[in-house]
Amino acid sequence: MNRIFRNIFGVVSILFVVVSCSDEGRQFSVSSSLQGMLYSGDSVVFDVVSKRSKTPDSVVVEVDGKRLVYEHSNRCVLSTECLTLGDKTVAFLVYYKGKKEKNLRSLRILSDIVPAQLQYEVVASYPHDNKAYTQGLQYENGKFYESDGLYGESTLRFVDVKTGKTERKSDVEERYFAEGLTLVGDTLYQLTWREQTVFLYDKHTFQRLGMKPIATEGWGMCFDGTYIIVSDGTEYLYFYEPQDFTLHHKVSVFDNLGAVSRLNELEFVQGFVYANIYTTDKIVKINPKNGKVAAEIDFTNLLSDQYRTENIDVLNGIAWNQDSDHFYVTGKLWPRLFEVRLFYKEK
Repeated sequence: MNRIFRNIFGVVSILFVVVSCSDEGRQFSVSSSLQGMLYSGDSVVFDVVSKRSKTPDSVVVEVDGKRLVYEHSNRCVLSTECLTLGDKTVAFLVYYKGKKEKNLRSLRILSDIVPAQLQYEVVASYPHDNKAYTQGLQYENGKFYESDGLYGESTLRFVDVKTGKTERKSDVEERYFAEGLTLVGDTLYQLTWREQTVFLYDKHTFQRLGMKPIATEGWGMCFDGTYIIVSDGTEYLYFYEPQDFTLHHKVSVFDNLGAVSRLNELEFVQGFVYANIYTTDKIVKINPKNGKVAAEIDFTNLLSDQYRTENIDVLNGIAWNQDSDHFYVTGKLWPRLFEVRLFYKEK
């Protein structure tokens, strides 16, 4: 994305304040000034300065677990190409005549991609239980595994796609608020909201196989073939090992304007994570390798007025049919579930 196009979204000055030597007894300070947003792939120039025009013996720059060393230079050039998105603390270790000073500066790196606008076509509409507070949806062979929430009403269900009828159901204890759901082999994983617990079930019988702790809130969940990916309502996606549910890493999700938070129900499709944005009719398509939002889908007016009542809640629930490459989309307490085809509008 070129600089002119970026300026459409406004200009923000990011100033790295110079700390004077007299204020903190420092020999050196670190400063830089940027005009406009800082995007992935940009480079930032930092100046290491002193009142007496001294040149450091070396400067070590530490960020995102990476170290850069600059010998006998007052200028450091930091490329964001290999850094993850989001807020960063950059540490500058300045060495001069056997002494070391540490300076900290902050950065926020945005995505360099303007999200494309995906369109949708409704292929079919099916009945959906309007008492189901849909939190997680997983498709397999003409059936859904569905996780439904609310305290005292949370369930795990096995539902026929075309009829919307529940063929098997397991109630979740009243003290738990069920959330997202995913399938790994023959095991279903079901999140809870604030109870820091993940339930494991046999997909054939719904027999509970165990429980795993989780450190954050649980919102949405999907499986990418290696990791179970979890959202917690923030801009982060967390990647867990399925075997013991230990956290492997996390990725922050950004578009070209800022952090994309309230990530809710998740679905992994052909290398991308699709996520409901809670309280909106929007779904975003995320590259899980770098957290960049590649596309957006606006489902406003998907549910027509004839089905809307005062009990209707927000859009939530995404499932993918690999055979047809169609998606299934519904909402909390919605009486209908929609099969849709996504496509990019031709220019």
